[in-house]
Amino acid sequence: MGTLCVPKPSDRKAYLDKEYTNQDGSNEVLKSSFVGSTYYAAIKVQRRGEATDHASIEYTIAAVVKTSCSQGEFCYKSMDETMGPALSQCPASILKLLSPLEELEQLGVVVGVGLKYASELRERCLKHAESKKQRVRLQNGDRIKLPYTVRFVGGLECDTFTKVDLPRKRNVFRPDGSSSLVRLQARHLDDAVVLA
Repeated sequence: MGTLCVPKPSDRKAYLDKEYTNQDGSNEVLKSSFVGSTYYAAIKVQRRGEATDHASIEYTIAAVVKTSCSQGEFCYKSMDETMGPALSQCPASILKLLSPLEELEQLGVVVGVGLKYASELRERCLKHAESKKQRVRLQNGDRIKLPYTVRFVGGLECDTFTKVDLPRKRNVFRPDGSSSLVRLQARHLDDAVVLA
């Protein structure tokens, strides 16, 4: 599970899609997406039988690839869902394409700890997708209150904020009683209550 670095391609997604697709059709990317710097993909794998009388098997698993770019290089670390990646923002549209874990276990593709890791990853990703759906869409001027106080650099502490729209910026708020602007993380917004 090492990291591979190559000269930076013009399109990172297209590069990884090509890397995961084989010319003989044994691997095919059904759908892929970047969430931040992490690449997620549903990969359809086709294994031919070892003998002519053995049937080929087909299944779809998730690929999770951590990426980074620096100094003209594109570095990536390839994993699949059975390796226990801690990342959990795979889009639901990709999760829907994956083969059921029971089927993968019956085929002998995923067993033991790998099965546990894959199950945990899928569960975390579904939970993340649900929390993202339920998150309130805030408009300019909306006021929110958190059940706890957030402390910022410079000693500012606040639990009530007003949403401010700035071009090309997200999650920007003005703390009550202050003229400064702050950014709140998504986890804070999950706990927020919108005030009337």
